[in-house]
Amino acid sequence: MMVSCGLVGDCDRRRELDHVTQLDRGGRSVGLLALILLLCIALTAGAVPSWGVGYRKIDVQDPLTGESFPVALWYPTAAAPAPLFVTGSRSLSLCRLPAILCRWIAFEMPVAHDAAPAAGDFGLIVVSHGAGGFALLHRDLAMVLASQGYAVAAPTHPRGKDNDISGVGVWVGRPKQVSRVIDAVLEDRQLGSHIEHERVGVVGHSNGGYTALAVAGAKPSTDAIAAHCRQHPDDARFCAFGGAFTREVTREVGDIPDLRDRRVRSLVLMAPNAAPFTDDALAKVGVPVRVYAAENDDLTRVRYHAERLARILPQAECVVVKGAGHFSFVASFPPALKIVAGEGARDPDGFDRDAFHEVMNREIVEFFNCTLRPAGNTPIRGAQPSSCRSRESR
Repeated sequence: MMVSCGLVGDCDRRRELDHVTQLDRGGRSVGLLALILLLCIALTAGAVPSWGVGYRKIDVQDPLTGESFPVALWYPTAAAPAPLFVTGSRSLSLCRLPAILCRWIAFEMPVAHDAAPAAGDFGLIVVSHGAGGFALLHRDLAMVLASQGYAVAAPTHPRGKDNDISGVGVWVGRPKQVSRVIDAVLEDRQLGSHIEHERVGVVGHSNGGYTALAVAGAKPSTDAIAAHCRQHPDDARFCAFGGAFTREVTREVGDIPDLRDRRVRSLVLMAPNAAPFTDDALAKVGVPVRVYAAENDDLTRVRYHAERLARILPQAECVVVKGAGHFSFVASFPPALKIVAGEGARDPDGFDRDAFHEVMNREIVEFFNCTLRPAGNTPIRGAQPSSCRSRESR
């Protein structure tokens, strides 16, 4: 497998050295930046112990509607893990059936349920799922991050009266919910005192990618979506998603406020929805961003979303995963739920989702280790390549 290297990338030990000699936007050689990256990796490679993973659920109030929504929390712990089965319901209920049955209908996690946090300080990562999703869809990434010293909070975003694709509940509600989740973790009696406030990142898939960009300072515009669909009629599936209802509620939203949360210092985007932003709005995102895109994605197509972000975002690295589809970034489903999940559980022929996640999750940990370091140790701005690089999934 070829792992791409950029200024804010993972640059693990298997990278091709010629990748770090590309030119930045001003034409300057960035080969010397390899030294910065190697130093970053050397400092982080063995510095963070592998912890056990604690898990519990909290409920948070939506600042827009007052509705309560569940948030899954993973965090480092010294306690021993045991199998825990959580259902895919929006309430994140525990499966109380025998384990042999729960494995078919619920999500299994080797965690220490309700355990005390480990001693020490943690970074905080908020994970925002895509439209129609829920908190456990990126649980494998959450557990890897927690084992490496991060607290992870994944909300099940409220859908309200809308369809989780568009409308005020999405364009305004989702970013506000992420900010409220950060508040809730910082205020939490068990976890709050462990969180380093300057080390907050967000991961977003699909509409969660929209959410992350809005929280990082890109002001959304419903006019931008309409303009995109006028200019790119070939983007048929994206522009038809949600149909007439989406177009109607989009017109009703009007001007969307600035939803930036200045506590967020780094982003990872997976198959992100970038259409709700103008170029000028995206240029205001001042934090490091890693973008993962799927070669066979016909919902958020690479050239209209990931490639565009790579060109415009001031600090972005973009990787196109060969053979992947839009939902390949979601963790695998239990056997019985694969039928219910439909397209969300399927990958293009020949693509190994589990093998890909093993690599991607490790890369994301390294990305956050490099970009969420204390002030003065963050990567230099402006040396990222302005296009997406392809790589094999394994």
